[in-house]
Amino acid sequence: MSVRTQPPQQVYYCECYVNERRIGTYDAYSPREALRWMRISLMMIATTLDEAPYRRARTWLDHGQPAAAHDLEAGRPHTLTLRQRSTQATWTVSPIPCPPAHEARA
Repeated sequence: MSVRTQPPQQVYYCECYVNERRIGTYDAYSPREALRWMRISLMMIATTLDEAPYRRARTWLDHGQPAAAHDLEAGRPHTLTLRQRSTQATWTVSPIPCPPAHEARA
């Protein structure tokens, strides 16, 4: 017997911009999955940063995720921006409500 899974009630749209140019997006189905995407993409560049933005990235990685998860669970977007000289990188996760399945088919 197959079990139907319920469609998600929210999707978490993740994106990363560098100097206002989008360099990556991801659709997550939970705050945990969205934050994993954000954490992995942040870690990929963190070691290339100067001291101050590296410390800010490290602080978010070590201590900022519970607040980010709280924002997402409350339906609020979460953003992290790092600046290094003339470069600005911004990660944003935005909860997007999904209509109930019976409304989506209509």
